[in-house]
Amino acid sequence: MSDESTAPDHTAPDHNLSGRTSARDDRDHGSRAGTTEGTATHLTDIIGRAEPFENRPRASVVHDDETAKIVAFEFAEGHELGDHAAHHPILVQVLRGRVAFGLPDRTVVLLPGEMLHLTAGLRHSVRAIDPTTLTVTMLLPRT
Repeated sequence: MSDESTAPDHTAPDHNLSGRTSARDDRDHGSRAGTTEGTATHLTDIIGRAEPFENRPRASVVHDDETAKIVAFEFAEGHELGDHAAHHPILVQVLRGRVAFGLPDRTVVLLPGEMLHLTAGLRHSVRAIDPTTLTVTMLLPRT
């Protein structure tokens, strides 16, 4: 009987027959990757940060830097943003309420906790079914 440990060796990549690294190696790499330099921005008080206008939603910038711009929208029930498009890919996330999100080929009802990704230039519209707070994150190109 050997005194050697039977624990996996995490010092060398685990290659499969195709020569690619395994999922285990990817997880190990992820735990070693990164930096301690950089910033983390904690965003709070997004819901209700602005009252909607009488006949249309109100937008307020929550965060803006070189990688992303996040805008919060407050809708009253029935408010609409007509057909439009964004110059950049976007992520739309509903924080409270419900919206009917019109796309070229269908309408999606977005609920709290749901997210929708749109590619740049995709036409869409938004109609609030309930009083709603949603965020739009514009994914800006890397420079």
